Amino acid sequence: MASVNEEILDELTRHQVYLQRLSANTVRKVIAALNRSDARLVERLLRDDITAMSRTRQEQLLRDLRRIVESAYTDATGALRIELDALGKYEAEYQLDMFRRVLPVRFETVTPAAEQILAAVSARPFQGKLLREVYSELEASAFRKVRDNIRAGIIEGRTTDQIVRDLRGTRTQGYRDGILYQNRRSTEAVVRTAVNHTANVAREYTYERNSDLVKGVRWNATLDSRTTLVCASRDGKVYDPGKGQRPPAHFNCRSSTSPVVKSWRELGLDADELPASTRASMNGQVPADLDYDGWLRRQPRAFQDEVLGEKKAALFRKGVKVDRFVDRKGREFTLDELKRREREAWAETT
Repeated sequence: MASVNEEILDELTRHQVYLQRLSANTVRKVIAALNRSDARLVERLLRDDITAMSRTRQEQLLRDLRRIVESAYTDATGALRIELDALGKYEAEYQLDMFRRVLPVRFETVTPAAEQILAAVSARPFQGKLLREVYSELEASAFRKVRDNIRAGIIEGRTTDQIVRDLRGTRTQGYRDGILYQNRRSTEAVVRTAVNHTANVAREYTYERNSDLVKGVRWNATLDSRTTLVCASRDGKVYDPGKGQRPPAHFNCRSSTSPVVKSWRELGLDADELPASTRASMNGQVPADLDYDGWLRRQPRAFQDEVLGEKKAALFRKGVKVDRFVDRKGREFTLDELKRREREAWAETT
């Protein structure tokens, strides 16, 4: 019989799969806002012959472009904040619901105020920076790349069409060779990291408020061909609540955390007076190391099909290794769908 801590790790690994899908949906929303601004930016550039402009008019053009970029990133980060606020509140609720469902005995838990969670998300840095600082640097970097490309084009005598092509990219390359695509990729990395940061801070704050039940926080890395050395080296390590390292360790980090609950005796209860099955389930032991491939093989066939797609899942069940922690391309979850799917997953395992 699996211990409570093993069940918790199992639940949160599945939860992390779903969070990746929520992240994909959030990326799409934010990038859509930037795509609209890119169209306005190109339209403004094509309005005049840049090379025929005076220095004064060129500088005015750059100021116009800066306003377009600033407006776009204000809208994009505003939309992102709304998504993250909703996620932060849900994540705390999810963690407490998990405790109520998994623990063999009902314990009193503390529900953090939503305002406190959101404040913690904003106040806790990752990579040494707060979220608002990351947003500000992203906007500044996006405009700087546009500005520098235009200035270089003017000095080198490129035509307006050539300058626009350098920014937008070429159709033959799917517009993936332009400056604007580079900006979108940078934004995508920030969005994915911000989603992971928000989820991990919200659950950490919940663990801290329930430290009478939670004795440690386990780092769970996604062990596949894309795992960084820093995340692999921290996988399985257990830190005291409120202390030690926490994900994200870097941009695009997919690592997560899970709580390690105390044993009966650590909770001040006499385990000898409890039924044997209950006594064993709350042994306080840390789950054994398990990579994603091994974990997925333990999951129901339907879940394997959902994550990999039926064809890949069939190959997976024949022994083909999974070396990428990704689901079927293009699969996304809204927060409402995330909530619904997790309720269904819980119902299937009861």
